[in-house]
Amino acid sequence: MDKELKQKRVRKKKEQLDFVWLHVLPKDLWLKVRRGETVWEALQPTDVEIGGDCGGLGKCGKCKVKILSPVGIPPIRERDLLTEDELDQGIRLACRTGLKRDLVVSTEEADSDQDYVQILTTSHTHGGRHLPVHYFEPLVEKRLVTVSGGIQVDGLADLERLRLAMGPAYQKLKSTLNCLQTLPEALRATGYDGVAVLHEDFLLAWQDRAEMFHQYGIVFDLGTSTLVGKLINLVDGVEVAVASCLNSQSRYGTNVISRLQYVRNHPRGVENLHRILIKNLNQLCAHLLETAGVKAEDVFVAVAAGNTAMQHLLLKLNASWIAEAPFTPVVTDGMAVRASETGLMLHPDAVLHVMPAKSGYIGGDLLGVILASGASEQEEEIVLGLDLGTNGEIFLGNGSRMMTCSVAAGPALEGARISDGMIAKAGAIQSVSFEGGDLHYLVVGNIKPKGLCGSGLVELVAVLLELGIIDHEGLIRRPRNKVARKLRSRVVRRGGVNDFLVCSADESFHGKPIYLRQRDVRELQLAKAAVAAGIRTLIEEMGVEIDDISQVYLAGALGNYVNRHSAMRIGLLPRFDPDKLVLLGNAAGTGASMVILSREYWQMAKALAVSIEHVELSWRTDFDDHFVANMDFPKDNALHLHNNEALNHIVSEVSVGEVMTTHYPTIRTTATVLEMNNLLRDTGRHGFPVLDENGRLFGVATIADLSRALEKGGNDLRVGEIATQELFVAFPDQLLDEVLGATREDYGRIPVVERDDMRCLVGVLRRQDIMKAYRLALKKATARENGCNEIPESDNDNWSEALNGARQGNGN
Repeated sequence: MDKELKQKRVRKKKEQLDFVWLHVLPKDLWLKVRRGETVWEALQPTDVEIGGDCGGLGKCGKCKVKILSPVGIPPIRERDLLTEDELDQGIRLACRTGLKRDLVVSTEEADSDQDYVQILTTSHTHGGRHLPVHYFEPLVEKRLVTVSGGIQVDGLADLERLRLAMGPAYQKLKSTLNCLQTLPEALRATGYDGVAVLHEDFLLAWQDRAEMFHQYGIVFDLGTSTLVGKLINLVDGVEVAVASCLNSQSRYGTNVISRLQYVRNHPRGVENLHRILIKNLNQLCAHLLETAGVKAEDVFVAVAAGNTAMQHLLLKLNASWIAEAPFTPVVTDGMAVRASETGLMLHPDAVLHVMPAKSGYIGGDLLGVILASGASEQEEEIVLGLDLGTNGEIFLGNGSRMMTCSVAAGPALEGARISDGMIAKAGAIQSVSFEGGDLHYLVVGNIKPKGLCGSGLVELVAVLLELGIIDHEGLIRRPRNKVARKLRSRVVRRGGVNDFLVCSADESFHGKPIYLRQRDVRELQLAKAAVAAGIRTLIEEMGVEIDDISQVYLAGALGNYVNRHSAMRIGLLPRFDPDKLVLLGNAAGTGASMVILSREYWQMAKALAVSIEHVELSWRTDFDDHFVANMDFPKDNALHLHNNEALNHIVSEVSVGEVMTTHYPTIRTTATVLEMNNLLRDTGRHGFPVLDENGRLFGVATIADLSRALEKGGNDLRVGEIATQELFVAFPDQLLDEVLGATREDYGRIPVVERDDMRCLVGVLRRQDIMKAYRLALKKATARENGCNEIPESDNDNWSEALNGARQGNGN
């Protein structure tokens, strides 16, 4: 049986790579669909009503759905059946929309103002981390048991008969009262040959043998803003359904502190917040069970992970003392309680496991992130992890030593306290780029913008820093270089300060202008300074350097949607090799899924809560110093690819080949515009070198080229038809000052080719590479001054750190 189960698990793990999630609104229905199926095909087995007269043949044009995920260009046959206005709103035909990746759709065609919220539900790797086979041991198990005739003797208790039938390891087997009340009838109905449902040394139920493979558990990710539930098949470890919703507790405050103050000031505060949370979770459970066709009685176990306060409210514990020093929680132990005691509507004897916590601000969600990253199983490499959501939680270390801290960084990074800020819901600008001399936005829900969410704010400020519209101190000013000349009119003087016009009234959803105000930049500076200071404090406490960190994991909503280069550009993250950064998706949920599938990981989580060293930042003066030092934006990045005398002097000895990027995504001339659109989205790039059918350099295609083609109706074009073929190129042996002095244009990427073969692409020179050259030149100069002939190989040193080191060396 064990061998058969293991083989089935392996097959399931392979099969799940061929499936994607389809999230259908407004019913909040989640469907696991085979990759390549159309939306129309996926909806046929459901009760979702969708128009159509042609049976999915793509002829009538009536099966319209609104795509809320980033949307691509439809094929010509589909465009003939949709108006330009519908195409602009993300309306597509269900029978012509294939599912190649996770997708969110709405069947309410005309309602472009629906309350679609972009909630991070799954890991960016399908199914999260795959458990080693020897770790696969769910918290609740089912075991086939036959009570032989020899044991069925008069006078022997039914429970004792089961102990004898199950063997010496179960001589201390106990049972819940609910199970004992039905055990006599259940045993006799199955002829003493059935399935024992076990949790540790407790019998939860006795079932018919046909129920052996009906084993399910539910995982809850308890976010301050959003809640996610996952139904897990405990036989093979596969997620069979996912559901999400906004946390209704937000009416009592969008942050944990506000809710804890409500608890302190209202006698029934804990009860009210607990009741609201349980109502949300039971709604999620109902969605999950309905989607999968599973009964509540089939669910015997659940695992919940959230910050310490959310876990307290789940258990109806008074967490109000977490809100003030010394930030004392009621309990930090991992808890196992009857789910029914909390109000969850599962099997009457289902067990709810609540993740252990470390402190008032390091909860089970961060322990889940640590498990999902594998950092605690790493013995030598140093790992840094950040869970960037409402709160900024950070860990550093490995299995030998792990340190954590928590910083108050959430409001600005989630769009709160920003003048035109919002959470990542329909209308939120989530991504910003500068191409073709103008700004380009990606908006959640594919509608006109309503405001800025956290990732959009970070990317907008990063772009404006690059263009010189925001200086290193955070001041908005008129740009002085020609590259940003089209944006000068957007800098508006109001109330004695400058604001930046993001969208005019005509361009926005509500017909009101959207601004980035000077005070918004200050809010972002406060948030990013807190995160950067927390990282620096842990690094110094651990006694390591930036270069000692081998992997950086980003989790949480902001951590997975923000552009990593933008995060480093504004100083939210230190300068790392981008290849070191790994996006974990919904890592807290992944960690909780690992726990529900493995007793080993449950024990590991409890051990982590004990062994982790928590660094409380509230009274540390070094944190205050780092916070102040990180308020400004990094200076060394404010460079552009146009003639700059100071820059030319610094990089006069650095060659293109020393700093160029050799592994950069490319696209073929034969690719469709739709494929390019998808590649732009999936890679986070803003343009690509274009190669012909022989792999030779043909040109460069950017997001600006794509936009111009679409504006002119070139939806059916190939990439080769929209690419720019008159290229400015560089050579590997060419000095950077020569390249920069040869053009006044601001190229986002310059192809690097062989001198004797101008069509042989060997790399790409990016803006980030120029920053790398600046640091490399600085280290060369420093090494010469110190009489050294060699310099360190790493080019990831932070310039601000070099300045601080120099000041210390000079006694300043």
